[in-house]
Amino acid sequence: MNYTRLSSFIACALFVSACGSDSHDGGGEVTPPPVVPTIHIDKAANIELELTSFDGVSGALSFMLSDNAQQAITQAKDYNIIYFGFPEESSGINNPKSWQRWHLTNSYSCNTQENECEGLLSESDIKGSYTFEAPDLDWSQGDSAKLVQKYKVAIEIKGALSSNEIDLLPPL
Repeated sequence: MNYTRLSSFIACALFVSACGSDSHDGGGEVTPPPVVPTIHIDKAANIELELTSFDGVSGALSFMLSDNAQQAITQAKDYNIIYFGFPEESSGINNPKSWQRWHLTNSYSCNTQENECEGLLSESDIKGSYTFEAPDLDWSQGDSAKLVQKYKVAIEIKGALSSNEIDLLPPL
């Protein structure tokens, strides 16, 4: 066997296999995650709410809070949340006032100054993102015929300087 050819072959193989090496990792620099600008709810001059998920039957909902400058709002604690249950528009309701659109409501509120809270508002790991749970939401009270088929929610989040505009969500 020719040792010069063998040694040349081994040298070329080592050279080619070393080209794919990732031993150069950029000098050990780690790129930090982007910093999300935040503002405390009591310092926000404006509160904007974006509903991200809503389950009308259980009352579970998620939303994002931000201000005009798109800063994530943190430390929200005071709220009024009202759930609305509506019948299907085509349902025949035997009610003398059936020309009026009837609905059922369930309300939850929290006033931390009075230490009275109904429901569970939690801020997630994502700044400005919140979830709310209504553990005792019961649509069967007042709806013995089980006509409620459509659900909406009105959410008011209160800070020291402002509160959000209340809308019936999700929109029609």
